Amino acid sequence: MSIDKRAALTAFALRVLAILLGLAVLSALLGIGVTAWAPGFDLQTMEAIAAHRDATLTSIARIVSDAGSLALLVPLSIAFLLLRRWKRPADDIALVVIAAGSAALPSVVKPIVARPRPTIEHLSHLASLSFPSEHTTQAAAIYLTIAILLSKGMSREWRNLVIVLAVLIALGVAWSRVYLGVHYPTDVAAGLLLGWSWALLVFHWARPKLVTQPPNTPTLPPKGEGVITIHR
Repeated sequence: MSIDKRAALTAFALRVLAILLGLAVLSALLGIGVTAWAPGFDLQTMEAIAAHRDATLTSIARIVSDAGSLALLVPLSIAFLLLRRWKRPADDIALVVIAAGSAALPSVVKPIVARPRPTIEHLSHLASLSFPSEHTTQAAAIYLTIAILLSKGMSREWRNLVIVLAVLIALGVAWSRVYLGVHYPTDVAAGLLLGWSWALLVFHWARPKLVTQPPNTPTLPPKGEGVITIHR
């Protein structure tokens, strides 16, 4: 490995670590504040949703919820990387890091916040802690990253459509977790913010460190400016 590549990887890793620690601290502080505040609308919203549950909606919610599971997202990410054939290593490394971090961040924050699951009836049995929503964080981060990579080279209209679709999937996962009674609305809201922030910061702030200019690349003069040759 060349010195330039080693330096680029080091700079990338340091920025990823800084983002990871920063978001973990901010999320933990937010979670502690929300848990202490115990907003009434959290439980009121869940009770209102639970009052309108039916078999069809429950089946839909279970399917949508699985869209945020690592059991689906890991194979999806691997398949996406294989189809790309490692043509843009910086982008592919960013996707791997974002996917791993989207699972790691909630696992780090949850024990610090230690917020119990909602007391309302759960339609999905879980024993872990509640804040932030892991499914929502993963869906927000990974689908947005894949959408950004897919939309490269597309027209503005198609690019916006792909990004909006990724956002809607994450919102759907967030709704399903509240509907199933396993998360408060503030849990999934935090998951959305955490996942999107993690993906965007890694992709737009850390990833550029991996994009290095090839050595001995000639520098062209700005457009409209020529090279002045002096004749003797």
